[in-house]
Amino acid sequence: MSDVILTLQVPRGGRGIPVATTADPGVLHHFRRIVLAEAQRKVDIAGDEVEALLARLEQERLIRALAVLIPVNDDHLQQ
Repeated sequence: MSDVILTLQVPRGGRGIPVATTADPGVLHHFRRIVLAEAQRKVDIAGDEVEALLARLEQERLIRALAVLIPVNDDHLQQ
């Protein structure tokens, strides 16, 4: 896995105040699964073809980016 950390931030204006960070692979894999599940829900609930297309494009971008940043080694974990 790359040197990736997950940061919890409290929103303040255009920036956030970092509260905590982790590089724990289990947390990163859980985050990946949740983000990809949310992206799939956006595809599923799209109200029209244009919204569905945009949601699928965003989902594909996330899948590719997260596969590089947080690679999945176990087949049963892949989304």
